[in-house]
Amino acid sequence: MKSLMESIIQEDEKSCLEHIEKLVIAKRLKMKKPKIVCLCGSTRFKDQYEKTMRELTLQGIIVLSVGLFGHLEGLDMNGETKKMLDELHLRKIDLSDEIFVINVDGYIGESTRREIEYAKKTGKKINYLQEI
Repeated sequence: MKSLMESIIQEDEKSCLEHIEKLVIAKRLKMKKPKIVCLCGSTRFKDQYEKTMRELTLQGIIVLSVGLFGHLEGLDMNGETKKMLDELHLRKIDLSDEIFVINVDGYIGESTRREIEYAKKTGKKINYLQEI
């Protein structure tokens, strides 16, 4: 059987945990929902992807990006893998509030053009690294 002191300590711990939980919930409710941005562009520009991802993240933005850099990794960027990756990227655009196009030296490839058109059709805001 618990001693009176053990019971009091256990109740105090429970009370403290409940209080901490309420504070965490209150803080979450006060937080503004962060913007979600999906990066689009050729996977040839890995360095720029990483730089942009870092900059946006430090601004408190949730960044969705490519899962791999197919051009640099030597993947078949014309076959079934490419089709699957393109479709997956459209779903990332669906999750985002806007897209950020990484158009180094003004380059926008075929896949990125499709992503821009898709973003327009779904009402997403579109920003560019370099103005077009």
